[in-house]
Amino acid sequence: MRHLIVSAILIVGVFSSLPSSAKSLFGSCDGASKEPRPDWVSRDDYSLADYYVGVGSAEIEGKSKDEQMEAAKNNAKSSLVQRIEVTIRAENDQNTRVGSQGVQSDVQSKLSVKAEEVLRDLQLRGRWKDPDTCVQYVLLAITKISVAQSKREKLMKQRMEKVKNLLAEGTDREKNRDINIRRKYLEDAQSLLTETDFSLLPEELKKEIYVKRLSEALAQVNKAVSSVKGRMAVFALDQGGLRADVIAQILDQLRSNNNNADRLMSECNNVDDCIKRANEGGFSMLALLKTNGQVTTSQMGALKGTLTISRTVYDIESRKVVKGPDTVSAQVIGWSNEELDWHAAAEKAMQNLK
Repeated sequence: MRHLIVSAILIVGVFSSLPSSAKSLFGSCDGASKEPRPDWVSRDDYSLADYYVGVGSAEIEGKSKDEQMEAAKNNAKSSLVQRIEVTIRAENDQNTRVGSQGVQSDVQSKLSVKAEEVLRDLQLRGRWKDPDTCVQYVLLAITKISVAQSKREKLMKQRMEKVKNLLAEGTDREKNRDINIRRKYLEDAQSLLTETDFSLLPEELKKEIYVKRLSEALAQVNKAVSSVKGRMAVFALDQGGLRADVIAQILDQLRSNNNNADRLMSECNNVDDCIKRANEGGFSMLALLKTNGQVTTSQMGALKGTLTISRTVYDIESRKVVKGPDTVSAQVIGWSNEELDWHAAAEKAMQNLK
């Protein structure tokens, strides 16, 4: 009797030390499947028509029954998402080669696939537990229609974000001074908006609201462009330290003598910068004044101030000089700098600059 007890203890000890894959020799796995191994477990190329499928498995060792099932499901999800990513990547690469006109639209549809975005209609299509190894297998599937819908929803969200960004850029006058660039932003936003399916964006404002905003912004830009088209911008570059009020007088006098000229209140630093800023304002021509005020002392100690003004007219598009430079000057006398009447000099000089 004592020998029988010792033998039983030895057998139990050996059984408990065996790996899970060998335990089936001495007993069945908890929850093991009775049906034969299914095709979706045996075949790596298993597929279902109109579905994406993923197969996952998990060992029993160190896990409860529920934990093993959850691990198998997670592995099946990873396999499924990987298959979807590979398929969409192949579709995008193929579409991008179609032609230059289609490239931009296709590139925008290259979407990274995330489980939480495409697996909302996930279906558990099979489960099978190997009675020999206790490995749990799970088959998950999702319709290709559901994935395509998720992909299109994400595309619409991306497109709507692009519309909002373009609208912001097109109405930001501080950031984008060039009125033509602002108009291009708004036109691009308008084009994208016509292709946006708002039925897939239930959280967004109505399409009509964005259409109205873009139409109003474009109307303002086009009005501004029309108001300056064919007109001349007027800038001044001071090279001799003239006071700002004297320079303002010179610009105002030039503008009053030319109904087609508009004095720009912003500053420019050199010829190229002045042309650039005039172009940003939508002007066709630029009248650039270079001013200089020099003071000399006579033998008697009197001060003579000489104001020189040079005007050059540029064609904005070609950046070529179409007139000038035309140069005029005027002098004023005084016994101190405070007595030098630069305003009188400016008026006299501008009378000669026709």
